[in-house]
Amino acid sequence: MAERYSNKPSKYERSYRILEYLKKNTDQEHKVKQSDLRKIEYLKQYIGNKETFNDTIVNMANAMNSDSNEMMNPEEEWRIIFDAFARRYGSGGNAEEDDEEDTQRMPIRGLYYNHIFSYDEINSLIEGILFSKTIAPEDGEKLIEKIESHLTTKFYPKGAKQICRVNEPQLADQGRIRENLKMIQQAIEERVQIRFRFYGYNRRKELEPVRKEKDTVSPYYLVANGGKYYLLACKEVTINGEIVRNMSIWRVDLMGEMEIPGRDEKLGIPGIPALKKESVENLPKQWSEDFHLSHLNMAFDEPVKIRLKITRVREKADYTFLHDWFGDTFRFVGKSDIVEVMCSPFAMVNWALQYSDRVEVLEPESIRRQVAEKARRLYEKYGEN
Repeated sequence: MAERYSNKPSKYERSYRILEYLKKNTDQEHKVKQSDLRKIEYLKQYIGNKETFNDTIVNMANAMNSDSNEMMNPEEEWRIIFDAFARRYGSGGNAEEDDEEDTQRMPIRGLYYNHIFSYDEINSLIEGILFSKTIAPEDGEKLIEKIESHLTTKFYPKGAKQICRVNEPQLADQGRIRENLKMIQQAIEERVQIRFRFYGYNRRKELEPVRKEKDTVSPYYLVANGGKYYLLACKEVTINGEIVRNMSIWRVDLMGEMEIPGRDEKLGIPGIPALKKESVENLPKQWSEDFHLSHLNMAFDEPVKIRLKITRVREKADYTFLHDWFGDTFRFVGKSDIVEVMCSPFAMVNWALQYSDRVEVLEPESIRRQVAEKARRLYEKYGEN
């Protein structure tokens, strides 16, 4: 019976094995030439003679550095790079500088694989996994191992792995959250409303409906904050005969039975049109990454200018906690320890109580009174009998 496979590697296997080696053992700072690869014992059978190796690398470079129409990609998107190729096709190249180069073959020197992700980007990906509140520690470790194994080289300076992670509560169904996000994104793109049942947790740690009827809202922005996903939307309500359109913020993990009302794919009807952003009170018309700095803990009432006095301890005021919550958005009033921030009144009342030993609300008077009223109630609850 004839042998099914030849002992001689095919051109496809030859290309794959060489590419596999280049991905793991080269980068822009660590290049190789043909003689270097011939020293690698298991690669010898795939290198072939000089002409075969030359043709293999050139064909790989042409294929991986061009699009489906055989048009050369921008240089930053090249994957297989070597000196002669860069001189011939690069923006600053000059083929005449290489006196050994001819129109048939290019010498293979300075060969390396140009990785899709830089080491800084890899570090950012790993940091994102380590700080994620939605990825279990054991799943995070597996993801990091895959990233380091498939997206880096042996030269990658691995970061600290002895970072102790905390296991964040994961009561919500992650599959349901993903389906919710998919449908919300579709509704936002098509500018239609969504309908869902909103839930809360009971004493048995189970989700149960907050109310009998479903909520119908116009969706605008999906926000990831503090390990949870939130939807900025508008639920149109009628109060005392008047239509009210205020921004509302909903936790995506507490949504269920989601649908796009009025949608009919056969008739080409995407759904009920969403309200225009301009008609919704408090809703940002353009998204700002500083949103959470003025809506602490995703409070949805309209931010106002608030003046605070930072308490001095031992003749020194500590502003660390202020930076933690407001970044660099607060500003000093004069040379004193008085600052101004833009913040949701509801969020500020609770925040000021949390840091009552470090901060005092000076203005506006309405928020100052709310803090005082909450403090009074706390004293009635915890004060001396």
